[in-house]
Amino acid sequence: MTIDKKNPKHIIADEGKVFQRKSDGFIYGNEIYLGYTYYLNGEKLTIPYEEQIEDFNEIDDPNPKEEENNEPNA
Repeated sequence: MTIDKKNPKHIIADEGKVFQRKSDGFIYGNEIYLGYTYYLNGEKLTIPYEEQIEDFNEIDDPNPKEEENNEPNA
């Protein structure tokens, strides 16, 4: 994973990886901007929670994009 040097709240997953929130298993894309969350497990929080990098796991992408075949048809 890479942390954006210009914006430490911007986190980028390694190639073929995505982020998963530990608390509820929600799967994000390959980059996230940390901020406040107002809901967890579909329930509204009484106090917004400021997410930290430690709140996420970097996992293998469960829906990897297949590489496009750019070769001309024979």
